[in-house]
Amino acid sequence: ENSVQCGIHQEVLKLRSEVEDGKRIGFLGIHSESDYVEANDVLFWSGPESMFEVGRYGPIRPEDRKTELNFSMKNFIYDFEPAEWSYDVDEKILGDCQLIDITDDATGEVHSEAKKHTPIYVNEIGHNTNLCANVRIMHKNDRSVYYYACIEKENAMKKGDCVELLVDYGKLYENVRERKGYGIANLYGNVGDDSDRGAKLQRNFAARQSIESEISKLSVVRLYYLAEFLMERIFPEINESIEDIFRHHVPSQLKSRF
Repeated sequence: ENSVQCGIHQEVLKLRSEVEDGKRIGFLGIHSESDYVEANDVLFWSGPESMFEVGRYGPIRPEDRKTELNFSMKNFIYDFEPAEWSYDVDEKILGDCQLIDITDDATGEVHSEAKKHTPIYVNEIGHNTNLCANVRIMHKNDRSVYYYACIEKENAMKKGDCVELLVDYGKLYENVRERKGYGIANLYGNVGDDSDRGAKLQRNFAARQSIESEISKLSVVRLYYLAEFLMERIFPEINESIEDIFRHHVPSQLKSRF
C-alpha cells in the first residue's frame, strides 16, 4: 500500500493519522466508534444487491478439487458422507466434471482446514416450509464456492435479533436428504433413512451397480488415473487407520491370528 503514490492514498493516510491508535475501525482505518450514532430503531436487511460475504466454502486446499469420477469412488468408499460436503463447479479438470470436496481423504469427514471456515456451519432448509433461506451460494471463476448472507426486507432484523444462517442446497442434495431422513421420499413415501438397514442396503446396492457400470466403461487411461488416485490418496490412509486400530485396540492374543 505504501508504494502507491496518489492523491487518494495520501488523503487516506491523513485521515488515518487523525484517529488514535487502537481505536481505528473499518477496512481503511479512518473511522472510530465516535463517528457513528446509535439508531436502535433502524431495521437491518440486505437485499441481493447488497449481500455480504460469509466466507469461502471451498476449495480450501489444492486436493479439494477432484474429478467427478475420483470423487464418486471416494464417496462410495466412505459410505456417502463426502456427498454431504461437496459442490459441482463449471470448470473442467482433466477433461472431466469437477467437484469441490472439503472432506479428508483419510476419513471422509470434513478436514481440519475447512472447519476453520464459517460456511460449513450453515445449515439448510430442506423441505421445511417454516424456514427461510438467507444465504446465497455464489460461484467465482467457475471453480470456487462462496456463501453470501442476504436478509430479505420482509425478514428485516432489529438490534439484538439473532437469526440462524440457512441455505437451500436444491434438488441435487435430495439423495443426501433421503439418507439422513428428511427427503421427499422419507416425508411422503415411507422410505427409511440410513438407520433403516433395509433401505440403506437397497440404496447401496443401486449405487454399487452404478459404480460397476461406470468402471466397465472407462478407457485404459482413465482407469489408470483412477487407480493412481485410490492407491496414492485413499487406500494408504485406510490401511494406516486399520493398522492403528490393531496396534492400540486389538488384544495381543488375537493379533497372532491375523
